[in-house]
Amino acid sequence: MKIQLLENATEIRNTFINTFVLSWDEFQIKQKDWIAEMAKNKYTIDINWYKQAYLWDKLNFDFSVSTFSKALSELKTHAGRVLIMSEDETLCCPSELFYNNEKVKNFVAQVDGKELAKLIEDEWYDSYKLAAQNMYNPDAVLPEDLYVFDESMTWLVVFTHETTDWELDENNPMKQAETRYCMIHK
Repeated sequence: MKIQLLENATEIRNTFINTFVLSWDEFQIKQKDWIAEMAKNKYTIDINWYKQAYLWDKLNFDFSVSTFSKALSELKTHAGRVLIMSEDETLCCPSELFYNNEKVKNFVAQVDGKELAKLIEDEWYDSYKLAAQNMYNPDAVLPEDLYVFDESMTWLVVFTHETTDWELDENNPMKQAETRYCMIHK
């Protein structure tokens, strides 16, 4: 898959955040019920939590949670070039793109949507096959959390490192891999 790193990555990342992510003040208003529920369970949602939260935890739209296969299908409908980016490098999960034998952080890149869908699928399933053997995928190109969107930022597909059901059949990692937590906004 051909990857073109964009020189104006910081500008695009900032536009992405302004378009898709709630500010702390907006988050407190929109998520007040959830914050209150978490407080009842003695879990504090404050500015420190917000600063360390994944972007997908702070999205400003009503997204639809999706299965992995539906998210891939949605991505495949976007012919041509799409933009991809990862989480900020300060978060705990690997957020690097392996490009030209280097790990690139805080990137925005342009790729072909259909080729990307194939790579996402291959890497995710390979990761689960290896995880069943307590190994990781050393050949992965993509970060664990990936944001895929168009230049006009009218749609977004999010592939996270989370799954929706860890209790699923542990003897069938491929079935469990299908439970990858994804989101779609269009």
